Amino acid sequence: MNNSRLNPEIIKYKEIDSTNNEAVRLLNKKKSFPYWIVAEKQTDGKGRKNRYWDSLVGNFMGTYVLEINLERKFLPHLAFVSALAIHDTIEKFILDVDGQILQLKWPNDLILNKLKCGGILIENISSKADNYHILAIGIGVNLIKSPLRTTFPSSNIYDETNVKIDPYKFLIELNKNIIKKIDYWNYGLNYKAILEQWIEKAYLLNKEISVTLPNGKKEKGIFSSIDNEGGLILSTKKSDKVFYAAEIFEGL
Repeated sequence: MNNSRLNPEIIKYKEIDSTNNEAVRLLNKKKSFPYWIVAEKQTDGKGRKNRYWDSLVGNFMGTYVLEINLERKFLPHLAFVSALAIHDTIEKFILDVDGQILQLKWPNDLILNKLKCGGILIENISSKADNYHILAIGIGVNLIKSPLRTTFPSSNIYDETNVKIDPYKFLIELNKNIIKKIDYWNYGLNYKAILEQWIEKAYLLNKEISVTLPNGKKEKGIFSSIDNEGGLILSTKKSDKVFYAAEIFEGL
């Protein structure tokens, strides 16, 4: 395995607006990949749809920057790959704590005991033609503090498990797991197996949910599975529908 992947450069900041924003600023300066950008505090952390991500000191906030030669249509796979890597990392630290339920919420959240403890924001920050990209995989995990402004009930790993995780140790374990999962995914050749692993950990699987679409419309049904393209399958009495851009909420 490439030693630069096992021991990547780690760019550290005490405070920054956003590690994903810094990845964009470093585009013309960095020529060696992958690398990490991590911060003790973010002043303008962001989630999907430019939502504010409350970035508190003591939690993990970082961006994994990698270059990849791959058709653009396969890039969404990495949301599931990354989620599994984060899941495995958290699980490693809380393995000895009984009664913890760690799950994955479609499309990009980590759920611990039915409360959000982490999220992912993947941005394609540079493309040269259709098959060369530089990606910023932004990862935030609530290690010891919970955000105040949330659209979904949240918590942190310490409050739920009484396990205090050092952000740097979390980073080292996460780096190993993200490499393992990317290698296993193998540029999409094992995507089906990745989805199967994700579905095993899916939050609210086979439960009635409400899907809120970008236009505000709600659809209600049973979250029955994920299709081969990573879309959420919502089953109703009349038919199955697949959604690719929505938010899941329990009930209406």
